[in-house]
Amino acid sequence: MDYLDPRKQLEQNIILITGYILIAISITIATLVLVYQAYGFGLNQNGTIIQNGLVFFSSQPNPANIYIDGKLNPSTTNTRLILLSGGYNVTIAKNGYRDWSRRIVFDAGAVEHFDYPFLFPKSLNTTQVKSYSSPPALSTQSPDRRWMLVEQPGSVTNYSLWDLKSPAKPVETTISIPTSILSKATSGESMQYDEWADDNQHVLLTHNFDGKIEYILVDRNNPSLSVNLNTILGTNPSKLSLIDKKYDKYYVYNSSGGVIESGSLSGGNILTSYLQNVLAYQAYGSNTMLYVTAVNAPSGKVFLNILKGTQTTTIRQLPVSSNYLVDLTQYNGTLYVVGGSASDNRLYIYQDPANQYQNQDGIIVPSQVLQVNNPNYVSFSDNAQFIVAENGTNFAVYDIENAKYYSYTTSPALDVPQLHASWMDGDRLTYIGNHKMIVFDYDDSNQQTLMSANEGYIPAFSNDYKYVYSFSPVTTENKVDLDRTPLAIPSDL
Repeated sequence: MDYLDPRKQLEQNIILITGYILIAISITIATLVLVYQAYGFGLNQNGTIIQNGLVFFSSQPNPANIYIDGKLNPSTTNTRLILLSGGYNVTIAKNGYRDWSRRIVFDAGAVEHFDYPFLFPKSLNTTQVKSYSSPPALSTQSPDRRWMLVEQPGSVTNYSLWDLKSPAKPVETTISIPTSILSKATSGESMQYDEWADDNQHVLLTHNFDGKIEYILVDRNNPSLSVNLNTILGTNPSKLSLIDKKYDKYYVYNSSGGVIESGSLSGGNILTSYLQNVLAYQAYGSNTMLYVTAVNAPSGKVFLNILKGTQTTTIRQLPVSSNYLVDLTQYNGTLYVVGGSASDNRLYIYQDPANQYQNQDGIIVPSQVLQVNNPNYVSFSDNAQFIVAENGTNFAVYDIENAKYYSYTTSPALDVPQLHASWMDGDRLTYIGNHKMIVFDYDDSNQQTLMSANEGYIPAFSNDYKYVYSFSPVTTENKVDLDRTPLAIPSDL
């Protein structure tokens, strides 16, 4: 019998082992193929191993068609594509919308994300929400984009509060802050927006009167609880700002002596010394401040310092100027700062400078230098990925995520009294030029001219960016309209 024959049994074992080996080899090859494909490797028509790149595309609205070098791709947006490394002309298109286009270039094995394309309707249909008898002196939108506060013409205490929860049908209520909390003006007065608290309920305003200023904390939910912070804190500061965007905690700055004090409404209204000899500053969170000081600096120089907790680190020297620009925030958990002197025509970006100082023997190296002649504005985008420096239509932008730098000049010019553009969202900038709303991507691509708009106001957007609210240019009767413009075609609203 075969199973008793040692020779037959050996042959069967050899066949079985050989089968196992072939299966193992097949599994290994298949695994390697999958791994190589995952890393973008493949074969070209000549059988040569090549490495591809992985590109993700999304859009608003979604889905939209994707064209690669003019050829329609089978996939629509919210997808990933494997492409050979190199350069491509990409267009994202959808019926009823203007195309979004740009050239992309990526290296072998690279992973690129284009999840920000915004398609604007070909036809914009603007409707009037309300007509104001004269241009409101103030209009501002809360961080969550639900609330829009508009000062009623001729009054510094009465406001229209627009609820944009249902953006197609915004609801207006009227609120009034107590006249008793304002110092009496004898030769004119106005209100100026400063900042919203992160509760979206409190907003800090500056009351300008008779050549003086005072800070008013407005409670939009219960206006009778609005307070005069100068009175409450017993101070007359040059600048007052919220600590960590909390409505009841403050940094109080006096330019005379450059003194910064801290205080809170719950701390007995007692101010505590924080820093001295400060020429300019910007805070982040509750214990980090970027500031400029001349203390111990060489002649004609100042220091750019950062204070984290109790630890002060000098980042670099800057030339003396009448204007210093500083800002800081976190991106993906890492602190980034930008600072410079306007007269130096450049701003320096650093990644966690205090940590660099500790780990690199006191050496702090900038990640990038933004070069703009006489910059008057610097800001991080809403998603903190981009940093823009600007003077008029001259822009310099740094992309933190991809370590890319862009420098460009836009057209048309900004209408007066605008001093700079604003971030529309995390990826686009906007301003008013030739009485039209201008929008463009962070790298100056896809510039769009939208509806007529008044240069005295920053447009407001619904939370989903499907609507924009703007004021019309002033009419011959000195009236302005609050307008609503859909940024999607009817079927996508």
